[in-house]
Amino acid sequence: MMKRFLMIVVISLMGSMSAQAALIGYADVVLDYFDSGAGPIAGPYGGTFPGAFPTLVSLDVVLEDDPGAVVDFLSLPTGSYITVGFTDETVIDGVGNDIFIQEVGAQGERAEVWVSANLVDFFLLGIANDSTTTAFDLATIGFTDAVQAIKIVGLDSLGGSPGFDVVNIQVLPGSIGEPPVPSVPAPSSILLLGLGLIGLSLYRKKKVHHLNP
Repeated sequence: MMKRFLMIVVISLMGSMSAQAALIGYADVVLDYFDSGAGPIAGPYGGTFPGAFPTLVSLDVVLEDDPGAVVDFLSLPTGSYITVGFTDETVIDGVGNDIFIQEVGAQGERAEVWVSANLVDFFLLGIANDSTTTAFDLATIGFTDAVQAIKIVGLDSLGGSPGFDVVNIQVLPGSIGEPPVPSVPAPSSILLLGLGLIGLSLYRKKKVHHLNP
């Protein structure tokens, strides 16, 4: 009876851990990329670790889970950056750390991490380190808005694949917010657009009248 009880407890714990792992959020889309030209080849480049690098890679490698021993990564040499966004969730300030940037390799690479709630204004969250998963808490900069985009900017060109080697961007379950709300034009913008269309229509009518008196 005791063995059966222990087995049920273990199975329940494993199910709970699996459910929590499934809830971990990852960036969904690449919004912007800039190659500064500081690397040995034109970007985007990176590779696999362990494996071949530097070599040309898809920007989507930073959107993957990479649960195994071999990971894909994007290298960001000095001044290069990538901006990723969230389409089915946002990042909010939960309890403790909220955002995790994974880097591979131990060559002293660093990168700035910026966050934005409107895809326009970005605020520096902190510096990500190499050969680890750097944790960030939005509360450290008093950021209370829902994050829609994260920008990672390389600060050096160190390592075999020069630059900060981004594996992925993770968000814990307690920091996942509601999906972003699609932007809707302000009433004043709609009014100006309407007036512009009316003006254009009147101008065309006047022009036709002059051509056909």
